[in-house]
Parts: sequence; structure tokens; C-alpha cells
Amino acid sequence: MMQGYKVRKIELKRFYLPNQMYFITSVVENRRKVFYNEKNIKLLLDIFEYYRQKYQFKIGAFSILPDHFHWLIILGEGGTISQIMKGVQGFSARRINKENGWHGKLWQHQFLDHIIRKNEDYRNHINYIHNNPVKHKLVESPEAYRWSSYKNYYLGDDSLFKVDKL
Repeated sequence: MMQGYKVRKIELKRFYLPNQMYFITSVVENRRKVFYNEKNIKLLLDIFEYYRQKYQFKIGAFSILPDHFHWLIILGEGGTISQIMKGVQGFSARRINKENGWHGKLWQHQFLDHIIRKNEDYRNHINYIHNNPVKHKLVESPEAYRWSSYKNYYLGDDSLFKVDKL
């Protein structure tokens, strides 16, 4: 605790609009590099698909980096961002911990969300998602990164994960 200040956990209040696009970021607790492991990435992708079917939302773009992931999703009528993220984070934590013999918290408590308001905002966020591995010096170009939707959009390759192209 800083001198003269109290630290408290703040719960973000979220505003949901069905059929709207959101940019979401979720970060691993303590920035642990959980997703350097291909097995863990594939588990997370399977969980993305499970919850996409369960809550009937669209995944327009994604990038999974060693310690976080980004999404562009469009909510349907099936669930809120909080319900989706609670499911994805909870189920992935249980599965990944079990597969790796780990225990404890996997994800940071909060996640970030931003509603996409204009076409320019959409383009900026999809470029951000696809260029994030370059920004973090994982690769020299976005097409060299395997764990994003870049190849879906620019190479027509849906072999890793099918996105809902927008």
C-alpha cells in the first residue's frame, strides 16, 4: 500500500449492445507466458469455438500472444461480454491448468473491451490485432505469425480457425 492511499479492487461496469462489434483484450495473470506452448493455444482455440457456439457470437479477428489475446467479436442475442469472458477464462483456466499440472489463477481478473463505432475504428483494431505479434517482436511481419486471423483475411487460409470475416 502506498503511503496515505488505500488499494482496492475496482469492478468495471460494462455496457452491452447486441449485434455490435467489440475489441477485447484478456491478459494472463502476472504476464506469464502460457501461450508459448502450442498445446495451450490449441486448447484456447477449441474453447473459443465452444463458447462461440454456446453464446452465438461472431469472432471477426483474433491474435493469441504468449501472455494475452485480442478479439474482435460481434455479440448476438445469446450472451453478454461478461458471460462469454467468464466462460472462456474459467474453462480455459481449468483445462490448461489440468493439462500442465498447474494450480491457481490463470487470467487477470479484468479484461478490456471497446465498442467499435466506425469503419475506421474497425480497420485500426483489425490492423492492431494482426500487427501485435510484430509489435511484441515475436515475428518480423504479421503473415509470419501462426496464431492470428491474418492468414484468414489475407491468404484465404481457414485451416487453423475459422473466423467470421466482416
